[in-house]
Amino acid sequence: MITSTWVEKVSRDDIVDVGKQLVSIPSVSGDEFAVMQFVKQWLDDRDISYVETANDPQRPNIIATVGNPSEGPLVVMNGHLDVVPVSDASSWLTDPFEGVVSDDGEKLYGRGASDMKTSVGVMMTMLELFKDAPLKGALSAHIVSDEEVGAEFGTRHVLAEIEAGNLPRPDYVFIGEGSEHKVRNAERGGLAVNVHFKGRASHTAAARVTGVNALQKAAKGILALEQHIDTFHPAVGYPVLSVNMIEAGVAHNVVPGEAMVSIDRRLVPGEDMDSAVADIRAKLDAVAAEDPDFVYELEIDPDGSYIAPNITPEDSPLVQAFQKAVRELTGQEPEYFVQWAGMTDGRFYRQHGMDTVGMGPRGEGAHGANESIKIDDLVKQAQIYALTISDLLSV
Repeated sequence: MITSTWVEKVSRDDIVDVGKQLVSIPSVSGDEFAVMQFVKQWLDDRDISYVETANDPQRPNIIATVGNPSEGPLVVMNGHLDVVPVSDASSWLTDPFEGVVSDDGEKLYGRGASDMKTSVGVMMTMLELFKDAPLKGALSAHIVSDEEVGAEFGTRHVLAEIEAGNLPRPDYVFIGEGSEHKVRNAERGGLAVNVHFKGRASHTAAARVTGVNALQKAAKGILALEQHIDTFHPAVGYPVLSVNMIEAGVAHNVVPGEAMVSIDRRLVPGEDMDSAVADIRAKLDAVAAEDPDFVYELEIDPDGSYIAPNITPEDSPLVQAFQKAVRELTGQEPEYFVQWAGMTDGRFYRQHGMDTVGMGPRGEGAHGANESIKIDDLVKQAQIYALTISDLLSV
């Protein structure tokens, strides 16, 4: 049974209103200025203090805060307002850049409805909800640009400002990306590896005499690599290895002497770069042991984008508070988010030593046509947030 008055104060109408307005302002990555101006006006209208920070004035980030971080923990909610482009407008039943509530009142449609403007709307309503509450600490929202294409202008910039002492350092961070209302306390890491296969070029006519086809060797390597990795982690699931690109050949009548494939390897806690590379080598060396012409070289982390797997421990007060909120709200034991999911900005906060949990609704059609979110799921997210905030800040 729900007893918190803060849950009772969650407003469905307010959540729908701000979500519709956010979705109705186009903000494809690189064009976030207008939507951030709306956020600023919304905060001004409610007398909620904020600062603006940016390394590109056209791509600002808004840091809004209620309460006093000198009196207790600083709880931060992070969400992005940039969205991906619309590539299939003819498949939409509504205008992609107009927030539209379905006739039955159950869903909100539009680009960013799922990923993740409406979740940011929930965060904004939390600031209003707790604005005059006797917080023992502070509640803040990091409303950022540039999540979809790397976060250089968004969360990574905000964290650089925190490390420089220009912004207060969070004690706990919520990431509002979809998690089906499950506790997402861990994320896979990511490692790129290029494999260069060596052959011997020749005329096609002599392919079976003087040629060694590097593309054929690459095919053997791909078959060896493209396998399920049976290493399960209870907070995030299984690792993944996928061969996603291949380059080979110079002409249709030349046996390729070189071929290159690109691997995207996702790691779970307990793995690291060395163990992932060792696994790749072992699989390729097994092929080489049976084929003397199988020669390869590895190019590890070619663009310097390696991200280590990251986790906030189960005994973190943040994880415990979310679990407690889910139990109280649903009467069910909370689950960890063990899904085939990509990365979020949460990884950057964890890399800076900040306890971070992803918690949000699932949504439908993210990055595709007829993107939508169930309004009831947004209300549930807001209720979970309200319970968690009231717990962490001793309201």
